[in-house]
Amino acid sequence: MALIYPVQADAPEPDEDAEPAFAELASDLSDQWLVEVAVGEEGDDGCFGPLTARAAWDLAVGVDERRPEWMVSVVPLYLPGTVDEVVDLFDDA
Repeated sequence: MALIYPVQADAPEPDEDAEPAFAELASDLSDQWLVEVAVGEEGDDGCFGPLTARAAWDLAVGVDERRPEWMVSVVPLYLPGTVDEVVDLFDDA
């Protein structure tokens, strides 16, 4: 499975078949999400959204089930911030 989705660093390891806690994702990360699909190394990719966390998850799982060889990512859509805010997000990681 090439499905990538965010989990909180301090959260316990989820069960293999567990779905993300959508309410927590929306409150902690973002209420709008994107699904990124990368088909191959030749730049065949796309980005779909904004979607709710649940809609993004359903879309990503559906694409992954039909095309498991594709890389499918569910990512939060953040409102743009200042340059300092963006840099701070990565400096804190």
